[in-house]
Amino acid sequence: MSETETKIDAILDAIRQDIAERETVAEQAMHTLEKMNTSPEDYKVANLQFEANTYVASYLKRILEVVKERDIKKAENIIRFHHYQQHKIGALNDNRYISLGQATIAVTLGKYVERFFD
Repeated sequence: MSETETKIDAILDAIRQDIAERETVAEQAMHTLEKMNTSPEDYKVANLQFEANTYVASYLKRILEVVKERDIKKAENIIRFHHYQQHKIGALNDNRYISLGQATIAVTLGKYVERFFD
């Protein structure tokens, strides 16, 4: 296996692991949402967890599809592009709910850039 193939496999594994973790948290949040006697505060927190983690998992799935094409330059470009965009024009600290997901994406993609491309 070439160095490029090994790197692509490592990127795919990292993205899949992050997607699985986010989906697990979203699923746990949904269990809280489905409880009959959930407190209003727990319900609110569960909704936020579900929203942010579903958003992040879906976002990462889009990037995963590009990386699956196994073109290392295209993979690097999509990861760097979205990382840059989230920092440049994303609302990472506007105290709105979507900013939590955007900030998570920015941090996660930043880790990929550091780990795989710098």
